[in-house]
Amino acid sequence: MPTVNNMFLRYVIGAVVMLLSACANEPIKVEASRRVSEAVAAGVKIYGKTEYSPWGFGVCYGKHVNMPEQILTFARQTCAGGRIELRDEDSFWNGCPVIQGVRASFVCYPQGPKAPASGG
Repeated sequence: MPTVNNMFLRYVIGAVVMLLSACANEPIKVEASRRVSEAVAAGVKIYGKTEYSPWGFGVCYGKHVNMPEQILTFARQTCAGGRIELRDEDSFWNGCPVIQGVRASFVCYPQGPKAPASGG
């Protein structure tokens, strides 16, 4: 039977673990869901791959840990200034950590080359 000191120590250790896990609340880049990856691959198969080809990525986040603005900012930074589209969201067998168990899958459309300035 645990004594009061052992139970207190368990609660303290549990609280410390919870606080430390709360520090890791930044969104995490992972692979996109299979559906998004397959759609992007099909587009590359049809149109070919260039530096301007769309590509997919996932972002792990926690619904109670991360704010929507934080997730979108992270996705925009990951896409490096290109246009992003949210294509899928899943929370089962997605490779995300328990605290951030939801994966949003985006497609990134990189910025194309700048149009030449028209002279006149």
